[in-house]
Amino acid sequence: MSQGVDPQGSSGEDTPPQPDETEETVYRAHRDPTAPVGNQIEVAVDGEPMDYRYDLLSASPSGFEWGYGGSGPAQLSVALLAHALNDEVAVTYYQQFKREVVSQLPERGWELTADDVRRWHAEVTGNAR
Repeated sequence: MSQGVDPQGSSGEDTPPQPDETEETVYRAHRDPTAPVGNQIEVAVDGEPMDYRYDLLSASPSGFEWGYGGSGPAQLSVALLAHALNDEVAVTYYQQFKREVVSQLPERGWELTADDVRRWHAEVTGNAR
């Protein structure tokens, strides 16, 4: 993963650094069993809370989950696929993604990149990137 450092150096001008075009989107999740009920799970995309995408699937009113094959993992699957790929892929492949990826994620927390999700999709569909 890129660190966002510009190897070109500075031109001496006071210009803000430009975003690194190779910077990868990162999905991170953390479980805090000591947090109040309803606040134990945090799922973020590049540090911002991830959208549940209830417009595509309303499987889990209590939000995201992972590590098994239920409705919370289905909600997470559809949100990850929609964000990394698109809505059509999300509604078509979320059950398979849930079984093969989300149900296998470690209980305490995890990290995936958008490229991880795209690579999974390419393997499943046989479309090399």
